[in-house]
Amino acid sequence: MLLIVLVIYLLACALCGFMGRKTAFGFIGHFLLAIFITPVASFVIQAITRPGTHYKIQGRD
Repeated sequence: MLLIVLVIYLLACALCGFMGRKTAFGFIGHFLLAIFITPVASFVIQAITRPGTHYKIQGRD
């Protein structure tokens, strides 16, 4: 049972990292943040952080 909970937690952390890959922290930053804090807190931080400078918002021509 504990192993299942651990796998679900790590999958949630990986999902946080995947969703945060275009932010200033990147995949690794959000993944580690989710592991050390919680995935819920990482989602909140993703909501307030800005996109990374190497990702430009593309508009219509």
